[in-house]
Amino acid sequence: MIATAATAGPASTVVAGMVFCDQCKDGARGLFDYPLYGARVAIQCGGGDTPLTVRESNTNWFGGFSIRMEGSPDMNRCTARVVQGTGHCGAATAGAPHELTLAFRMLGLALYTVPPLLSQPEEAMDFCPGHDRRRPAAPWSAAPAPSQLPAPAPPLPPFWRRRRLPPIWRKPPTLPQEQPEPPQVQVLPPPPPPPPAPPAQAQGSACTYEQWASPEQRCHWRVVTPNTTVAMAFGPLAAQRYGSELTLREALEGRGDMYRTLLREATAALLNAYYNAPGGPFLYPTTASVIDHMNGALLSSAQRVLIEGARFRRANAGGGGAAGRTRLQCDFTPCAAPPPAAGR
Repeated sequence: MIATAATAGPASTVVAGMVFCDQCKDGARGLFDYPLYGARVAIQCGGGDTPLTVRESNTNWFGGFSIRMEGSPDMNRCTARVVQGTGHCGAATAGAPHELTLAFRMLGLALYTVPPLLSQPEEAMDFCPGHDRRRPAAPWSAAPAPSQLPAPAPPLPPFWRRRRLPPIWRKPPTLPQEQPEPPQVQVLPPPPPPPPAPPAQAQGSACTYEQWASPEQRCHWRVVTPNTTVAMAFGPLAAQRYGSELTLREALEGRGDMYRTLLREATAALLNAYYNAPGGPFLYPTTASVIDHMNGALLSSAQRVLIEGARFRRANAGGGGAAGRTRLQCDFTPCAAPPPAAGR
């Protein structure tokens, strides 16, 4: 269906990528960075100090953007950059541009990708490594306002008008008395400190696609819902492969085709990444890593699709993570039963 539409329709060019909030202002995507929604991305061509802006687009809920242009223009000298951020991660100046890379060109469609774009806040967050939490002292030149100065004290009366205070009578000094020497107390050395406790291992969870597809476990879905589309969850590459109407609930039922199997296991891995804490023992510590491996498989050969699908399936079964030989278990707790309907 896709190949027939691409052959019959005119040629088109698509530029796809993602925007992240660089909360620590280190210039690279890290553990504390998250996809930025509503950021403004511009495609500029021509180079020089004043490049020409060709197209602009806003990112979706998952930080992705996809810009489509008619025809097959030469995008070798074009770049993509963030021109406007959102929230506390809105940079005062435009972000650094990144060059476009041609992913493939076939059947009248040319796809260009761009490395992850970053938008930075005015200052790094307090939880970032190496952040100085001490506030700078006020400059010496900052003088208080005249209204904040204390009122001057009233002048003292002349010396001959001052009242004399009565004399202070003090007790005569007493001779020091000899006190008995205190008994000698033997000071024992302090006991050695106890050995440090072994660090607690991070707890993780890994559940298969059958467990995620069960209606009794719908309360464990986080961030996304069963009605969320695959295009919204994985980005424009998945939308071109699977369409814009396929939901995550339908993706968990896919079988019989290697691309549907890849989508089924990738959806379960995405749900596991949302369910686990960032940096846990699950093989894919963040949702961005699941999306990167999914897009890499869609842009590669059929062998890569099979390998990534098997790797997703192994991670969902609890293996291949940072926990070593210990396999992760699915720690689903029973969901609360809905209240019974009131009788008429």
